[in-house]
Amino acid sequence: MTRRRLPLLLLILAVLLAGGWWWWRERPDPSVMHVFPGVRGPAKASKIIEPPRTRIAQFDKGGPHRLAILVTDPQSGWLGLVRGFRAHGVPITVTEDPAKALTHKVVLVYPIISGRVLSAEQLRALAQHVRDGGTVLAFNLAGGGLGELFGVGEGTEASSRLRMRWTKTTGEPESDEIVASSTGEAKVASVGYAPGTAEVAARFDDGSVAAACRRVGGQACVLGVDLGSLAQRAMNGRAEALARRYVNGYEPSLDSLFRWVRDLYVAGEPMPWLVSTTPAGRQVSILFTHDVDYGPSVHNALAYADALKARNIRGTFFVQTKYMKDYNDKVFFDDAAVADVKGLLARGQEVGSHTVAHSGAFEHAMPLGDGRERYPRYRPFVETVDTVKGATILGELRVSKFLLDRLAGAQVVSFRPGRLAYPFTLPQALDASGYRYSSSITANTVLTHLPFQLTDGRADGALQPVFEFPVAIEDEKAPPLLQRLDAADALVTRVARDGGVVTVLIHPNTVGDKLRFEEALADRWNGRAWMGSTQAFGDWWTARDALDLDVQPDGAGWVLTAGAAKGVSDVEVVLPKSAKGRVILGLPAGGRSTTAIR
Repeated sequence: MTRRRLPLLLLILAVLLAGGWWWWRERPDPSVMHVFPGVRGPAKASKIIEPPRTRIAQFDKGGPHRLAILVTDPQSGWLGLVRGFRAHGVPITVTEDPAKALTHKVVLVYPIISGRVLSAEQLRALAQHVRDGGTVLAFNLAGGGLGELFGVGEGTEASSRLRMRWTKTTGEPESDEIVASSTGEAKVASVGYAPGTAEVAARFDDGSVAAACRRVGGQACVLGVDLGSLAQRAMNGRAEALARRYVNGYEPSLDSLFRWVRDLYVAGEPMPWLVSTTPAGRQVSILFTHDVDYGPSVHNALAYADALKARNIRGTFFVQTKYMKDYNDKVFFDDAAVADVKGLLARGQEVGSHTVAHSGAFEHAMPLGDGRERYPRYRPFVETVDTVKGATILGELRVSKFLLDRLAGAQVVSFRPGRLAYPFTLPQALDASGYRYSSSITANTVLTHLPFQLTDGRADGALQPVFEFPVAIEDEKAPPLLQRLDAADALVTRVARDGGVVTVLIHPNTVGDKLRFEEALADRWNGRAWMGSTQAFGDWWTARDALDLDVQPDGAGWVLTAGAAKGVSDVEVVLPKSAKGRVILGLPAGGRSTTAIR
């Protein structure tokens, strides 16, 4: 009997020794890690599901009083047009059917007009549409014998044209001359036309015609910039080489192109409508955000929260859950920090994630991970500025959100990476980890002062249900922030002219001049700007984006129909040609309304 038990006892002993060795190896070292007793998670794994490719048919809907986009090459950058026009509040129908497109008064033919993609009959129908009073915009007039109708000579394709200058100038360099392409990998193709009878609206830096219209009953227009491709490159974070500066400046290049086309729609459509980019009654939206990524910043953040609360403003505090001591800093996400985060929430502020490690490797060197990263076994250790051990992108997202939710009672939906690092896998990782809003890139590098929807892999194929709110003003560039108050105010004023969004990034490492800057900027725009958190504005923006609106004739007048997939409030529908002028919508989720707009 003893001999029989000996192997079993040896096996049990081996298991105990192995378990002890595993426990010894895996135990947290209190000298380098803060442990929250009994806290483990998140239990549920994050699974990245590749979304289906976004199809043209998804946007082939709506009545004939929208702007029609006739896609002649489905492999083109048409999705960039969708993202841009939705951000600008321009109603669109996207179709591959020329006959359907021509039921609309204003038609964009993208990316090319030629006999290779349209039949002779379809080309004649486009020409007749203009003669009958419609508007047709061509991006690449490559053939079909329509040059005389459009009033331009032969077009020359190139990617060497870097700038485009409007003929009607404002005196503002950034507005009068916009970015069209760059050197190296950031080249965007364009078509420069020889002048003809069309009225020139813009020229490229080589003197060729960039934008022009000819009136022949209606309007035949050309725009030599591949707007869809430019929008995709910019919104996918692949346009840094095009940017004239990194941050803290006005950059309307993409916006001005979309607004030019928007104005063609308004001029050519009998009853156009636009969805405002700001909540009703406001000129601009300001998001006050704070990166809490330094020990004293955690407690300092309460002073900023108090200042915002006193002004009835909800800001966003992106908190780094730094529970590891490493190259970057000592531990500062501990029991005291949790109490301070609870204090932020008690003051009505939003708490978002700012990663665990705040590593420079996040953008290029950090692996995606398997979606099973859990605290306390997830222990990212920063070794140098650009190297980190044991970190993954999913781990940074999952564990930071879990700790803020579990320990402080936050409901984290917003994210900002350390150093604004922006890996290609971030959009799908955000979706898989439960985030809805990102602020991970600057407005100057995406060439727009409006939010936009992200795509899978920062590529052309599929939309992700996550929206980006780019940073316009930050506090690390010289001179010190308070000395830049007037410059920041001037930037907000310029963005406000077109109802844009200004995201302000402040590190609360001090409570002196930076806090006074935030207070002063908020006071200057009190009553004129919508001011609040990333989540609050994101909820408003995505509800606005999901609205199903249409205008249709009704006897001697018109009606506006609205359907809300999500509850909406203070969404303003602008009616440039209606005596009513505008309609302010407020609907519950699933709600519908009909409004006479004679």
